[in-house]
Amino acid sequence: MQLPQLTSSGMAWALKTGVSPWTSPRPTPALTAAHSRQQKLQLLHRCNGTVGATGEVPRPVQPRAVAGVEQGTLSTSVQVRGKLLLQSFIDSSSSQLKLSLQLVSATVAGADGRGLKGEQAELEAVIGGDETQLDVTLAWDDALGSPGAVIVRNHSDFPVYLKLLTLPAGSGTVTNPTAVHFACHGWVYPVGKHPYRLFFTNDAFVKENTPGALLGYREEELRELRGEGAPGGDRAFQEWDRVYDYAVYNDLGNPDLRPALARPVLGGSMDYPYPRRTKTDRPPAHTDSRTETRAPMDQQIYVPCDERVGTPRYSAPNLPKLGGHFKSFVDIYRLVGLDDLGQLAEAKEVINSSSATPKFPVPQVIAANPRNWRADEEFARQMLAGSNPVCIKRVTKFPLTSELDRAVYGDQDSKITQGHIQKNIGAMTVQQAVEEGRLFVVDHHDWIMPYLRRINELPDEEEKGEISPRKAYAARTLLFLNDDSTLRPLAIELSSPHPEDDKLGAVSTVYVPPDNRDIAGNENRFTTWDLAKAHAAVNDTCKNNFVYHWLRAHASMEPLVIATNRQLSVLHPIHKLLKPHFRNTLHANSVSRQIIFGSGDRRNNGDIFRGIHEVAFLPSKYAMEMSSMAYKTWNFTELALPSDLVKRGVAKGDPKSPETLELLIKDYPYAVDGLDIWTAIKKWVADYCAIYYADDNAVISDSELQGWWREVKHQGHGDLRDAAWWPAMDCVADLVEACTTIVWLGSAFHAAVGLGQFLYQGFVPNGPTITSRPMPEPAGAEVTESEFLGSITPRTEALAYMAVAVKSVMLKAEVYLGQRPDTERWTSERRAAEALARFRARLEAIADDIGRRNADPALRNRTGMVEVPYTQLTPTTEPRPAVRGIPNSITN
Repeated sequence: MQLPQLTSSGMAWALKTGVSPWTSPRPTPALTAAHSRQQKLQLLHRCNGTVGATGEVPRPVQPRAVAGVEQGTLSTSVQVRGKLLLQSFIDSSSSQLKLSLQLVSATVAGADGRGLKGEQAELEAVIGGDETQLDVTLAWDDALGSPGAVIVRNHSDFPVYLKLLTLPAGSGTVTNPTAVHFACHGWVYPVGKHPYRLFFTNDAFVKENTPGALLGYREEELRELRGEGAPGGDRAFQEWDRVYDYAVYNDLGNPDLRPALARPVLGGSMDYPYPRRTKTDRPPAHTDSRTETRAPMDQQIYVPCDERVGTPRYSAPNLPKLGGHFKSFVDIYRLVGLDDLGQLAEAKEVINSSSATPKFPVPQVIAANPRNWRADEEFARQMLAGSNPVCIKRVTKFPLTSELDRAVYGDQDSKITQGHIQKNIGAMTVQQAVEEGRLFVVDHHDWIMPYLRRINELPDEEEKGEISPRKAYAARTLLFLNDDSTLRPLAIELSSPHPEDDKLGAVSTVYVPPDNRDIAGNENRFTTWDLAKAHAAVNDTCKNNFVYHWLRAHASMEPLVIATNRQLSVLHPIHKLLKPHFRNTLHANSVSRQIIFGSGDRRNNGDIFRGIHEVAFLPSKYAMEMSSMAYKTWNFTELALPSDLVKRGVAKGDPKSPETLELLIKDYPYAVDGLDIWTAIKKWVADYCAIYYADDNAVISDSELQGWWREVKHQGHGDLRDAAWWPAMDCVADLVEACTTIVWLGSAFHAAVGLGQFLYQGFVPNGPTITSRPMPEPAGAEVTESEFLGSITPRTEALAYMAVAVKSVMLKAEVYLGQRPDTERWTSERRAAEALARFRARLEAIADDIGRRNADPALRNRTGMVEVPYTQLTPTTEPRPAVRGIPNSITN
């Protein structure tokens, strides 16, 4: 039947495939269809009968066998009307959709123990590229009991993404007093690629409580996702494949293009330990069998098909090679549409344009006041409320010491003495400041020093013209806590390896703030103190990018996504809890490996494209290797915010009771807002888990859950499998803490360390990513504006960084913390839905509290001298480019 044509929009699918004739073993009822624009479904969640009012989980429903049925189907049927919500990304407004659907019983099994199927019904419709809702009529028989799944086959010549199939209450003659929702959320490719897809209802069961008629389907689905029984051979995974598996990071280098573009394999050894990534099955490189070949630049790296839903296709940016450094601040202001005084914002979003100078939104750090970013108080404040608020720690011993091996690196202890800082801490002695919790440090020395000699030798001969020269130092920044909870920089120590031998220790210079730091009237005057702050900022920017943002958020989450899909059925309650916090993460990480962290690839025009972060960040080719060194001390339990705050010495108390923690820095925006968010997440997770886990034994006896955690530990983070800190996962408390940590990492933590980068670092002088000249002598010397800018990120590298970072403030179609779109119909359990509603209410209250704190003039760290309110952890959203709203997951 030809239906009215829909208009279309969306990306084109270049999928052409032969499809076998549409046949059926017996006549099937035509499935009627009428499509319309999506409207909000006014349907109630079906009540879950699997959990009693007392919270006791009853035994699974035993299937009823039906005599004389051998093929798993029942031939007598009636019509069941429903709604099917789907989306395609075809660019035609009149494409012929052909699907067949079969309902599967949750309570009546055939001879093989699996739920019997209703008759196959056929659907034909003409659709476009938009979201489409179809009226459908399926075949069912009351003798089959309650449907628990639906089998879908696609006989079209294009894939379609199914979102939701709903059988409204009382539809047809089937006995269903409440609506039945099949939460699909999956691609169905043509039958030549997907013989069929099976989607369950939105009920939740641990494996041991699954209705017997569905158990075989549940286990079969997990086997498919693990790739068990998949054809072997040399074929790399294709875009329609659904296999989740692990691989080491052996795809960052490109030795086939140029030997110097080879990179170490990260993961699988204690020399370079690392979390696992998604396996792609691409063949090894010709010149190095340990390295996987790079994907062509015009192709996307494989991720299981359901992980790529409406995601944009990112391409490597084409940026003008401007060469050299900025000569004045005016040059930088013009990038964001400001006048010569840094005012009159007329920002445009023009990235990859054909114009000579792309324009970007105004970074908030200069939006209200273009000068105050230079103030020492603002420099220190950003360690509490900037793009990297997770490094500062309390000083418990003075002088500061290094943990680097003296046999290899010599004396690396700090050379900051009492004489350097005494005049700036008043009458208090240094020892008193230490004992009273008034001294703090941001110390990147030990992370960068082992690589510093190699970094400062960049670029090599082959890289000249691709990688700019580097000249950097390992930095320590010492700070004093004032009575009003602001921080005062006391000293910055910049260290280099000894020019003759690493074993001779560090060569260090200590810089202290000049006596006169009044910015007014001195906008164009700089000293070595300003350059020392820039060098410290580069250390901080790089460690944030490669350790806190990439390693602790992106890379740490990927094996959790893989393990969840391999070991926890979509029916599992913990799968349902965590799924929103995995959305698009594998896709974002694959894009990063392809155009952000990769060493280099050849464009179609023959040019060499170097990975953006190898170009734009100080460590260049050594950055990912340096993140591997940081992973050696990675600890899952310390990713929990309360534990992290206590470990860094900025909070006192029991991290298991976050509401009782005492912050040493009372006005610490990240910690204050973060603890509110953490506590709300943990309450939501605890309420949810209590529905399905009545006691510790329920956790221990959940075989899928135990298999999941075992795989996270032994495969996903297998290089650290023997660490003593891994939770045992033998009690409800372990489950709640682990799930809270995972939700926190994928949402609030990533928002705090990843989504504020353009906010502060989009204005290069405030957050440079490269330093390229040695410090002038003597300490305290004046430098010109041109000399200052000539020491930090060059123009081409600045544009490359800005082009990537700006995407975080242009997010579209995000789903935020606490949100579940109506089209998900994510649960049939009333108590779970009510717990989520309470969570949302708590988040709204937290947003109000944050607003009040930001408006309190006594809390000077909330907005600072740049007048930028701290909103990175405000749960609710507002129009960009203001950074506000916590996305549910890592999507960029």
